[in-house]
This record gives sequence, structure tokens and C-alpha cells, in this order.
Amino acid sequence: MSASLIWNNVVAYSMQIGLLVGLAAFVPTILRLRLPGVKLAYWHILLAACLLLPAVRPWRRAIVAGDVQVTTTVVTIAPPSTKTAREIPTTGIALMLLAAGAIGRLAWLGLGLWRLGRYRRHSKPYGVRNGCSIFVSEEVSSPVTFGARRPVILLPPGFPELDSRMQQAILCHEMLHVERRDWLFAVAEELVRAAFWFHPAIWWLLGEIQLAREQAVDREVVERTQARDEYVDALLVIAGASPQLDLAPAPLFLRKRHLKQRVVSILKEVRMSKTRLISGLAAGLGILAAACWFAASTFPLAAAPQVVNDAPGVTVEINGAALLHRAPVAYPEPARSNGVQGTVSVEAVLDEKGNVSEARILSGPQELRRAAQQSVLQWHFKGDTAGSTRMVNITFQLAESKPIVGGNTVATVTATAPQRQPVNPGDIQKSRDEALARFETARKEMQAKQAANSSGVRTLKSINVLGLSDPMKSELLSRLPVREGDTLSQDSMSRVTQAVMQFDEHLKITSNFNGGDATLTIATPDVPTIPDRIRIGGNVQQAKLISQPHPIYPPDAKAARIQGTVQLQATIGKDGTVQNLEVISGHPLLVPAALEAVKQWVYQTTLLNGNPVEVLTQIDVNFTLSQ
Repeated sequence: MSASLIWNNVVAYSMQIGLLVGLAAFVPTILRLRLPGVKLAYWHILLAACLLLPAVRPWRRAIVAGDVQVTTTVVTIAPPSTKTAREIPTTGIALMLLAAGAIGRLAWLGLGLWRLGRYRRHSKPYGVRNGCSIFVSEEVSSPVTFGARRPVILLPPGFPELDSRMQQAILCHEMLHVERRDWLFAVAEELVRAAFWFHPAIWWLLGEIQLAREQAVDREVVERTQARDEYVDALLVIAGASPQLDLAPAPLFLRKRHLKQRVVSILKEVRMSKTRLISGLAAGLGILAAACWFAASTFPLAAAPQVVNDAPGVTVEINGAALLHRAPVAYPEPARSNGVQGTVSVEAVLDEKGNVSEARILSGPQELRRAAQQSVLQWHFKGDTAGSTRMVNITFQLAESKPIVGGNTVATVTATAPQRQPVNPGDIQKSRDEALARFETARKEMQAKQAANSSGVRTLKSINVLGLSDPMKSELLSRLPVREGDTLSQDSMSRVTQAVMQFDEHLKITSNFNGGDATLTIATPDVPTIPDRIRIGGNVQQAKLISQPHPIYPPDAKAARIQGTVQLQATIGKDGTVQNLEVISGHPLLVPAALEAVKQWVYQTTLLNGNPVEVLTQIDVNFTLSQ
């Protein structure tokens, strides 16, 4: 997924959250959900809905038509001192700013946790109540509760001078926070605030959650202590203390911006019948669900587009339907040669899974109908269109095409030798035996590699899934019976094929073997299969040579007047280096010199659709003697 697409999704997701909160914020007022506990539950559900919005509706996935091209890139080696400035797109800068802000908020949260620990270490013990340690700290102006396994309550220095009933009300308030495990909720909310630090709707919603939580605790404190006036007095006393910077990620006894609402809530008794409570909350959830669907539909998120490589001059119009994948449309060569063009209208009948079960041709040139029908029969629409009928228009328009010229020639490297000189026949025989021994060693190594390739048991190096969205890709990988690093045999390969066909019968599976390693590629029909290795003629590949050390004519072969051609099959890696050499033919005295030279050759990287691939080519090394 590109930076631009990520940024667009971030903007769309932010708009979804803003719209959802804007629509759902008035629900408690409209339905008169006045009980603080009910409002707290509703705000929590609204926050969860904001976080789950990306899963409400499937992501919109565009299908983009493209052309299949084989591209060769020339590698230019620049001097070491040359420096090129790298431009960062605007979307990349924006994403980095968002990430930096989130990291800053997390650092702020970490600082708050560290300060809580410091307050605890510098405070004085005040007592223990129901397993909760109570301390008096000179560094807090309001009671603070934090900790999950070993909860701690920090009280301000003026707490011991308060009236006993006020002390009882404050301690009851903090103990309720401990019982409700509100500290865990407070930390989770701060994590959400860090991720959405830039979104005002999230800040507003978290503020409402904090207020509703304190109002719910206030209501229960008054019911337990029956000390309404003393509790209000305690709030006012705490509000009159000298304020300090609020860093603590913990429920505070009082945030001054909430003082008025909390006092009004304490003094004003609110009652709701059980029937009204259940019906109001159910109606609120119904409105919230509808708002979620509306927000996700208004600002849909987009998955990475699928690229379908239709033939040049072909345009597909699906009239607003949603596709999972489709096969490319070919332009019949006879029709192109005869100048036939036009639009073919197809009526596609979908089965219960969204597959095209029948494609009826309604109109269009006779020469183009079969190509359109064959392609549409392989299309797969999204599940919400299952069982329906869709209209598809495929336009064929003649366009200029450039012929592709290529050949399967071989590269020739010639090494020359001086005139014949007198030599000792015994030295010739000795050199010939050594060369034969090296040739035999190379032959055995090649046979060993071939045996490893034909054993049928290899290590699965990687699994590539092309053309599916990230959620569908994850689901498919979870269904496969093998993982990267497992042993891939014929039996396990059969089970992989069965699992893929059960997931989607249109997917294509290709495998590539390199020695004891194996690579699996699973792709939708619209994605052109990109092989890991292609075959290129020697003459074409020779033009890509960057470094070409010439072979040295073997002295013994030179003395014996031996000439000839050594034919090699070379595997050139993705980095341009020679990975493997196999001898096709050649004189045993000439083969070692050819192997020694060719394995040092370096080529330009070969790209196929922008991806580096291995190349299989033939190299002829000619050894000739000067006359």
C-alpha cells in the first residue's frame, strides 16, 4: 500500500470518526439517558465503534487496467562522491508527522507513569484499606488512584485536616475506583488519545467518558455514605487547592473543568425505570449502528488497487458493480488485423458466491463476442451482489502497436593464442589428465545438484500472495497447511492446492524451485504471473554485461593445437552475478578455463514488470588459435 493511499485512508477514517461522533453525540440528550452509569456505557460503546469503523464495511478496491511490459533497466555506476537528494513526498511528510505526534503522546504517558512512581516513593504511609495502600504526598493537589495488582491511593497534604465525614467520602470515592479497576480503563483511553492525538472528536469523547465515570462514582458514594453535603464540600475544598500540572494517567478525584457538572449531578437526583433504561439504551445502540454504517459508507476506505492487464485498446465498464477480481480481456488478433472494433454488451448472471455462472451476449461485433464472453465467465464479484444479474460493456478500439523484435542468439567470447611452440609431449599428457580430473569433478557436482532438484522434498523459502487485499491475504495464509520454513513435498503441495481451491477456485498457484529451496506464488486471475526466472537469448543477455573477464587459453590445449567451443548454461541471479553454470558441451581441456572466466561475469539486473528476476541463458566460449 503506497504512502498516498495510506494518507487517503487516514483522512477518510478521520472523517468517519468525526461524522460518527457528531451524529451519536446527541443521542443521550435526545433519549434522556441521564444516569451517569448508562452514559458511561454508551460513551464506551461509541469509542469502541470509532475504533472498529474500518471493519464495518469492506474496503473499496479499485480495479485498474494496465499493460504488461518487460522492462530492462541499465545500471549506471556513479562516482562515490556523487550525492543525489532524495525527495520526500508531501504525504510521506504528513504520515511522519502523525507518527511523531503519536510517539510524543506515548512519551508523555510514560512520563506520567514515571511521575506516579516517584510520588509513591516520596510519599508517607497513611494506612491500608481493603488491601489498598494509602499514602500522603506533598506533590499532589487532588487524590489519585493508580495500580492494578497493588493499587495505591495518594492523598494531598491537607487531607488529614479535613472533617472525618469528608475524609470518609473521599476515601470511599477512591476505593470505588479501585473496585471498578478504573485505572486500567484510564490507561487504555490514554493509549487511544496517543494514537488519535490529532483528532478533536476523540479528545471530546474521552473528556465525556472521564466526566461520566466520575459522575457515576459520585452517585454511588452518596448512596453509600449518605453524606451529600460533606461530599460536595470535599469537592469544593479540593478545587480550592493550588493546581498542578496534570500528567498522571490515573482517575483524579477532581478535574476543575468538570466541577460544575459534577456538583449539579450530585445535587440533582435522577431516576430511570428499568424498562425505560433498557428501551432507551437499545434505541441508542440502534441509532449508533446506523450511524456507523452511514459514516463508513460516506467516507469508504480503499484497499490497494488490482491491476488488470487488458489488451491494448480494450476498455471495461462494469456499471458500478464491485469486483473481487477479473480476468483480462484479450483483443482477438484476426479482428485487430481486419480492423474490427466496437462495444460488446454482456449480461452476467452471478451464482450464490458471486462467480459468473452465465454470460449472455446482448450486442456487439461477432468477431469480438467470444473474447468478451470468455473473460467475463472468469470474473468474481463481491458477495453482496451474489445471485443478481450485472451488465458489462467491453469496448474494443484499435490502437497503434509497436512490434516486439527479439531473437534467441548466443553471446560469443573469443580467446586467441600465439603461434605454436615446441613442447614436451609428457607435459601435454600431464596437463590433459589434470584438466580431465577437473572436468569430472564439475560433472559430478552438476549431477548432485540435479539429484537434489529431483528429490521432490524442498524447504519452503517464501509464500507470495498477489491481487488480494490484506485481510483476505491473512485469511488465506491462515488456511494453508504449510508455513515459510516448512518442508514442501508432493503431498504437502497437493494439500496446499486443495486449501487454495477451497478458498477461491479462481486463484492460480505457481511454484519455483532453486536447488533445495521452493517459492510459492498465489495470485488472482487478473494478476499476471511474474516468474522468478526467465530465459533470454545469449545475444540479448550479452548486451547487458557490465564486467567480462576473458578466459585464459590453457597452455596445454594451446600446445596441443586444440580449438573449439565450450557451451555453458548460466543462471544469472537477480543481482546480476552468475549463480550457477552447467556444461552443455566442450573439450575437457577447454572447459575449466571457460568456467573460471564466466563465473566472474557481472550483468545488469533484469526487470520484469519492475521486479528483478533470475535469467537462464546460454553462453558460447570460442577458443581459436591464430594462424
